[in-house]
Amino acid sequence: MSVLRRVALAGLLLGVTPLHAEYLRIQMRVYGLDCELCARGVSASIQRLNGVKSVDVSLKRGSVDIALKPGNTFKMSDLRKRIRENGFRSMEATVTAVGQFNGSKFEVLGSGESYDVSSPDSKSDTPVEATFEVR
Repeated sequence: MSVLRRVALAGLLLGVTPLHAEYLRIQMRVYGLDCELCARGVSASIQRLNGVKSVDVSLKRGSVDIALKPGNTFKMSDLRKRIRENGFRSMEATVTAVGQFNGSKFEVLGSGESYDVSSPDSKSDTPVEATFEVR
């Protein structure tokens, strides 16, 4: 391979930044979460998911509030599965994430997950931070 080709290939590889899921925060109601022991178990289980920075469980609201690490590879589907495995049912959530609008969908960067949300009139290809409701 010529030196020019190697330099060009190295430039391409260095210029490509891997996309990570950019969930920043998730606040989710969890049906049936009403005892302290259950709350601790759910919290510990969610904390073990890759990319989770912190978990706060509120028995009064029956909800979990999850902060995520920058550059995480988190998936909402993994969270819902984990909650189900603990014997509870995930309900609606308020999600803050970085992604792009594609028509009526908001695509969370690198996660392969998208949500129907009302899109701003902006046609920018630049990733944006959005907070929206998920059912």
